[in-house]
Amino acid sequence: MGVIRTRNLAIRKLKRLIIDPSKVLIVHYSQLRTYDDEYGEISPLVSAIVIKSLDGSFERHFAVHLEADKANIPIEEIENSYRDLEFMTLKAFNEFVKRHDDDVWVHWDMKNIHFGFEAIKHRFEKIFAGLSKERYEEIPMRNKVNLALVLEGMYGEEYIDGPDKLRSLIAYNNGAVLDRQYLSLEYEGLEFENKNYSAVLNSLDCKTDFICKAVKLLSVKKLRVKNKNRYAIFIEIISHPLTMFLGLLIGYLLAIIPLL
Repeated sequence: MGVIRTRNLAIRKLKRLIIDPSKVLIVHYSQLRTYDDEYGEISPLVSAIVIKSLDGSFERHFAVHLEADKANIPIEEIENSYRDLEFMTLKAFNEFVKRHDDDVWVHWDMKNIHFGFEAIKHRFEKIFAGLSKERYEEIPMRNKVNLALVLEGMYGEEYIDGPDKLRSLIAYNNGAVLDRQYLSLEYEGLEFENKNYSAVLNSLDCKTDFICKAVKLLSVKKLRVKNKNRYAIFIEIISHPLTMFLGLLIGYLLAIIPLL
C-alpha cells in the first residue's frame, strides 16, 4: 500500500471519530509485570481499565482496588484476593461493553495477546471458566481504532522519537514536559505491587486524557508531531504514472511552443 493511500485511509478513520463524539470512547488499561503463576496462567493480571467519552460527558474506572473498596477489603489485604477482585473488575467491564459495543473504541496499541483487547479477553475467559457462564462481549473490529496506527498512517513510523511513542508525544505537545502522573506500563505494574494503586489509576487518567486531546487536535491539524513524512509523500506523487505523464506532456508543450 502506497504512502498516500495509507494516509488517506488513516484520515478517513479520523474523520469517523469526529462525526459524533458522544459515540466515541477512549480506552486504556494496565496489567501486572509478572504472570499469574499461582494459577498456571500465561498472562498477567489486569489491574485497571479506564474509559472516557470523547465529548467528555462521562468516564468509567474499573480497577482491582476499587472493587476491594466496595467489598470493604483493607488495602493491606487486597493482595490476598487479587483473583476474586480481578474477576469482579472484568465482569463490570464486560457489562459496560455490552451496552456500548456499537460505539467506536479508540485505543493506543491494544492490539495483541501481550497487551490489548485479546489479553483482556484471555484473562476473562480463564478466570470465568467454571465460575460463570457469562460470555465475553467482543468489540467488533470495525469499531476499534488504534490511534497509534492512525498517526503512522498519516505521518509515517517516525512521526515521533523514542520507544514509548505515547510518552514522547505527550511531552512533545506539552513543551517537552512530561506529565508527572505518566508511568510506563512496567512502572504501573511496580506501583501496583507496592500497593500504590492510586498511582496506576492516575497514570491511566493521564494517558486517556491525552489520547482524547490528541484526537481533537489531530482533527483540526494542531497535534504536534516531529516528522510529517512529507518527503515520502512528495516522492510518491512525482513517481505516480499520471504525474510522470503530465510532466512529459508539459515538457513536450514547452518544447514545441517556441516553434509555433
